[in-house]
Amino acid sequence: MSERGMKKWAPYKSLIEQEKYLKKASDNNEKQVRPQISSDEAEIINEILVNYHGEELLISYWRNEKINTMSAILVKIDALNKKIVLPNRRTIYFRELIGLERVR
Repeated sequence: MSERGMKKWAPYKSLIEQEKYLKKASDNNEKQVRPQISSDEAEIINEILVNYHGEELLISYWRNEKINTMSAILVKIDALNKKIVLPNRRTIYFRELIGLERVR
């Protein structure tokens, strides 16, 4: 009989199909429901964008069924296309914003 080596002790992900299933299950666990913002929160976001003067902002946004948070200085506020442009041409649309606050 031949020795199977370490394959014998592999706890999971030993089959290709099993690895795909486990990745899909892990991705589903990370999904979050899109949070609804109140009219007060929307007004705060609007006030910060209208009175923006180059300060650093803490930006919370919902994309790909996840809540993302980052700190950045805005390059451009494009009201016509309803988006903000961050360094390295990254964009966040107004509809994705769930929180905005000034970093002090």
